[in-house]
This record gives sequence, structure tokens and C-alpha cells, in this order.
Amino acid sequence: MEFYPLGSLPASYPAWYVEGLAQAGLNAYASATWILSANGEDRFASPAAHLLPMPPGYRLFRHGHPCKRFEVVVQGTLEVGDGRIARPGDTFTAEPGELYGPHTAGPEGCTTFEIFGELEGMMRVLYEDADGTVREAETFKGELPPDYVPLPQ
Repeated sequence: MEFYPLGSLPASYPAWYVEGLAQAGLNAYASATWILSANGEDRFASPAAHLLPMPPGYRLFRHGHPCKRFEVVVQGTLEVGDGRIARPGDTFTAEPGELYGPHTAGPEGCTTFEIFGELEGMMRVLYEDADGTVREAETFKGELPPDYVPLPQ
């Protein structure tokens, strides 16, 4: 069993994950992701969790994923796209293909913890283009939606 005391993050990732992200121009260590099972051929089908710290006023574009998703606010506030304000302990879910947001971090910023049904689904982002067509960007291949604004490192 791995143990992560409050404030600690994963210190290492499987080589296939680090190398795969590097090939897409991404750094596995730039964010905190827990891969819940990474054995054999099913490694991209493994559930994953992700810590998402957002600075004050950061706007995460309207998007979705092709897998089930659960999110909990752990710090700050988050406007969830329909006028509601989420606070620590508030949770939301999304079904595969369901778009949500945009999400905007409050004046003190916001940190959420997301659990995805599969790592591959976490890495595939669904978004609407200008004419309302839902498209997919595979971040593992370096594809990013046009409205994506990178988080400060």
C-alpha cells in the first residue's frame, strides 16, 4: 500500500507513462496523477485520480471525457458553469461523453481531486468546436482543445 501524507504527491511514475507523455511534449511530473493499477496490457484502462490546483480566476473550458468521472472540491471555491458555487466537500459526477463547465476558480483559487474510470479517458478530452460539434483531443498524443489554457507550473 502506498501512503501519501497530507501535502505529498506521487514521487515516481511508470516509465511507459513518463515516456508517453514526453513524446507528446508533456511532463508527467508537472501535475499529480495517481494510476490506480498499471499492470500488463490494461494499464490505460486502469482507474486514475488527479489533483487539480487552479489559481484565482483560472477558467477551465467546457469539456468532458469518454469515461465516468467523480470530482470533489478540497480547497477554495469553484463556479461550476451554471452560477452555482462549489465549496470544499462539494462533489460532482459526469457520465462518459457529458460536457460540463466552464469551471472558474474563485478569488482564493481552487483545488479539486478527480477520479476517472480509466486513465485513457482522463487523457482524452471532449470539447465543442465553434459550430457546436463535439470533438476529441487526445492529450497523450499532444493534442489540445483550442480553448485550453495551460495551468501555471
